[in-house]
Amino acid sequence: MNLLLLLLIGLISAHAAVPTELVEIARKNCRRGIIENSPRTSLKSGFSEQDRAEFLVETPSKMIRNIKIMDEKKLNSANLAVAPWSDSYWPLYLGAIGNRYNDPQFAFNDWKEAFDYITKNPASKLIKKKQFDSLSPAEKYDYLLHLPTGGLTNSNWNEGKFYFDENGSVESWMGLCHGWAAASIMMPEPKRTVQVRTADGSFPFYPSDIKALATLIWAKGQFNTRFVGGRCNQKDPSTDSMGRPNDEECLDNNPGTWHMAIVNQIGQFKRSLVMDATYDYEVWNQPISGYDIQYYNPMTKTNAANLTGAIVPRKEFKNDPRSKVRAPKSTHVVGVKMSVRYVVETSPSTEENQTTAIKTVKYEYDLELDKDLNIIGGEWYSDNHPDFLWVPDKSSFPSTDGDSDVFDKTINLGAVNSEVIEYAKINAQNEIPFGPIVRILVNQSLILEN
Repeated sequence: MNLLLLLLIGLISAHAAVPTELVEIARKNCRRGIIENSPRTSLKSGFSEQDRAEFLVETPSKMIRNIKIMDEKKLNSANLAVAPWSDSYWPLYLGAIGNRYNDPQFAFNDWKEAFDYITKNPASKLIKKKQFDSLSPAEKYDYLLHLPTGGLTNSNWNEGKFYFDENGSVESWMGLCHGWAAASIMMPEPKRTVQVRTADGSFPFYPSDIKALATLIWAKGQFNTRFVGGRCNQKDPSTDSMGRPNDEECLDNNPGTWHMAIVNQIGQFKRSLVMDATYDYEVWNQPISGYDIQYYNPMTKTNAANLTGAIVPRKEFKNDPRSKVRAPKSTHVVGVKMSVRYVVETSPSTEENQTTAIKTVKYEYDLELDKDLNIIGGEWYSDNHPDFLWVPDKSSFPSTDGDSDVFDKTINLGAVNSEVIEYAKINAQNEIPFGPIVRILVNQSLILEN
């Protein structure tokens, strides 16, 4: 599975064909898109003032810090009633949302070949033949908003063009994952095809087309986020005798921060968040849908029937390999095995009621507790653990030029007026779709009959 991000977020992995400086540019740009929207931008690792769960969770004043209370409230397992939805990461080498995924001739593994095909077979040619099914999401949007030149189609192909001009190729891992992760949390899933009837004929916006526009607006738009965690830039971080990374930046979220964030955000507040699922220089952003916790005794390494049986007083934990780095006020340690369920990408299609793909990963760590059993720190036991966590503010939506609630109620997709077209042109220059159009398409895709 490959992800991206450029100006957004996704899998950042080095490929031999990509110069180091280009990978670093993409890595910095993709993280900037999230962090600049967060009120806290420090990335210092560890259980510090910059890595605290209350900076992330929905209602900090109601956050539970005590592991005994978590257990009493039965927060050791949770699933969101409505999971985030799957979508393509809209790879740049296929033109991002300029991807003609329903055109049987559009089958390429190279940006230049795909771009040449689009150039030789422009949207105007397909529109003249009324072959609307073969158009990309961006081309359908441009046709709807009367943007025959420029528009979202050009800007999406230009994303890959930068890398092609610099390096002669566009790697398959580059895409719009940051936008997908946010959109899948913040917007209802487009379910059904929206048929738009114009004077020139009827054409469909399939659920994948609508998801693509939702992904793009969350990828390019500005909105407030909550962010905690570190950032490891090393491909293969070295470790010390305790198995901990030597580089502080590779310590990532402290397990205490991670545990309180997941249990409170998912279990108590019933809202998803996005995790970078790797601990090294790669960036894999995945929206989380659920978790299960198994406590174990860190001294004997055996699973416990209940929380009480897993908590070990530090004074009895004589063979503790991490004793030198424990939180000074910690008096007890408890082992945790957490199974985390997160949503992964799927390929775009013309199908309605698309399936959400979910993957499970297991993390192992311990938590340091004070005398009252409040979580005050912890240590990772597995190399595979989250790097950083983030989530859009609950009430946020990417702003676009000309946004107005009036448009959401009055726009006729079959006969878009000149004022909406002008706003669409302005927003297209900023590589972003017009917000009211995206919201209308999403809402209409939820209706049984359009």
